[in-house]
Amino acid sequence: MTGKLTRRDWLVGTSAVAGGVMLGSSASAQDMGSIMNMGAPISPENPIRMTNNENPYGINPKAMKVIVEAYKRAHTYNFTIRGELTKVIAEMENIPEECIAVGAGSGEYLMATGALCGMSGGDMIAPYPTFGGILRSARNFGANIITVPVADDLTIDLDAMRKAVTDKTTCIYLCNPNNPIPSIIEKNALEEFCLEFSKKAMIVIDEAYYEYVRDDSFSTMAHLIKDNPNIVVLRTASKIHGFANVRVGFAFAHPDTIRELMKFRSGTTSYPALMGATTSYQDADYHKFVIDKNYESLNILYKMFDELDLPYVNAHANFVYYNAKRDAKEVRDKLLESGILVGRPYEPYKNWVRISTAKPEEMKYLVEVYKRDFG
Repeated sequence: MTGKLTRRDWLVGTSAVAGGVMLGSSASAQDMGSIMNMGAPISPENPIRMTNNENPYGINPKAMKVIVEAYKRAHTYNFTIRGELTKVIAEMENIPEECIAVGAGSGEYLMATGALCGMSGGDMIAPYPTFGGILRSARNFGANIITVPVADDLTIDLDAMRKAVTDKTTCIYLCNPNNPIPSIIEKNALEEFCLEFSKKAMIVIDEAYYEYVRDDSFSTMAHLIKDNPNIVVLRTASKIHGFANVRVGFAFAHPDTIRELMKFRSGTTSYPALMGATTSYQDADYHKFVIDKNYESLNILYKMFDELDLPYVNAHANFVYYNAKRDAKEVRDKLLESGILVGRPYEPYKNWVRISTAKPEEMKYLVEVYKRDFG
């Protein structure tokens, strides 16, 4: 673990605003309207981003320092840093280095697994709604996509997915926690499902948000990959590490499967990105800070939902999903007028809205605006 960050480090680029003003618990819409967001006043043209499940605190300051320094060497080739990052991840996850592929975000391996499944023909099964990256790739490479609606409580329905499997099934995709619905799959049920159906098809578990989960009923499936060529676990640095536009991600799989996935690797992950990720993944203090702030922001939203009697899904990620009891597009458009950008509508739940967690003081501004406009 690297040394502890100071509170001052953590607050760089967060609550500290133009003129040194720090918003307190009594922040008002008038206060928020006058502060700066990404260097400019909050407005519909420059909104607070509560839409793409980003880390509002950005890249760990220690990692950012390493990235900046690395750019001084970016004109030279470096063929060893990928191995250093792989070693760090292998030790963290207790899996062999040969079971890890590093790429440009998890999107690179979502594309690769989708391509492998599509080229083999047959059907890919996925819950609905869920993250669509792998589905687009599989469809582009020839797969037939079978979607299985989530259960009445909006969790992924493993029993329904089990019934959807046929002799034509070549791949099953599970996003856990799911997105846009931040539900999780109970670990024992998921492991049983993976072991059963990996005998028939490739199982791809997308764990983009797994660091945020605080629930004993959840577990990564990374421990299954060493002995099973048909199970792939995907991770990303885009969320908790704030590398959304820096691009670092991982595939965990049996060495034979890793070799197949590597055929699709673009090789575009940069030396500064790999250096920064190596630092960021070793800093547990920063991770805890971000997760603690995330749950502080979630609780602010839960309180508002309870006060306004708005149903919501208990969140296991850095976003919520709730029933606004009105058209989601109407909510999105109205909040944008006050400089708040929330998620787009997701079929088939036209009245449900996804809100990514921002900083707690920004969530308080959202609550004030929401109650004013919809309360």
